[in-house]
Amino acid sequence: MLKDFLDINRANPWKIGNDTIDASSMPLVMGIVNTTPDSFFDGGKHNSPEAAYDHSVMLLEQGATILDIGGESSRPGSAPVSVQEELDRVCPVVEALAQMRSISDDLENPGSRKFYISVDTVKAKVARECMRLGAHIINDISACSMDPDMLSAVAQTGASVVLNHMRGSFGNMQNDFKPYANVVEEVKSELFAQVDKLLALGVEKAKICIDPGIGFGKTVQDNIDLMKAVDVFAQTGYPVLIGTSRKSYIGKMSGLEKSDRLIPTVTAGIVAAIGGASVIRVHDVREAKESILYLEALKSNGTV
Repeated sequence: MLKDFLDINRANPWKIGNDTIDASSMPLVMGIVNTTPDSFFDGGKHNSPEAAYDHSVMLLEQGATILDIGGESSRPGSAPVSVQEELDRVCPVVEALAQMRSISDDLENPGSRKFYISVDTVKAKVARECMRLGAHIINDISACSMDPDMLSAVAQTGASVVLNHMRGSFGNMQNDFKPYANVVEEVKSELFAQVDKLLALGVEKAKICIDPGIGFGKTVQDNIDLMKAVDVFAQTGYPVLIGTSRKSYIGKMSGLEKSDRLIPTVTAGIVAAIGGASVIRVHDVREAKESILYLEALKSNGTV
């Protein structure tokens, strides 16, 4: 029984920039860097460029391979911000990280670890500017549907992209979304409608990552059903990202009402890895990385 449990579905590779990242043995860890003053997790602790940069470096030291820089909150009750405000929040961080990465890629620093920069935005202008400054990934929580120029921005910049599924209006997704008859099939269908649009514009299939959007306009049961179906999304051949870090639906599950949601988040990352996720997106990088390393050690009898 345990052997079957550890016979983990192999994750699909993801092309980021010019690199094809093999996530078959262990998912990549994407560390969340919020530059907003109203983050549900840190309450705006990293909302200056200097603080966000320092936090990013810490997440890299803890084991993140991707840093996801966000300048607009999507938490319940949040309001959209202007393009300029979002640019002012994220661009200095992206630029500083890109410069650091360039230095670390120098042959004089052979011990440094390569990392990738993602921008969490639904605005094409923000995405284009961040790509110009050195980002590699556009992570759009609306699957490139909120801004009519975003599909073109992905195609024209050569970005790798995360298509995150959501229903409902920005900041109020938990109250005004259309219910699902079959959440897994409907999420998959709606995501692949956007995938097809990107492919038609010439975006490489290998650069497209899909995210079922845990918590984005779903009920607690919807989120549970999606977590139990990670393998269904992985079997499409596309890399899958799972982002369930500290989300409020966890506190609505039986017995977890008073949880700080850390341990359930770590558990969800293990479930995602077993299902074949290529990336897990988390606030708590050290804990996520160690849990995945332990799982990998069990698979390899501790020899790798």
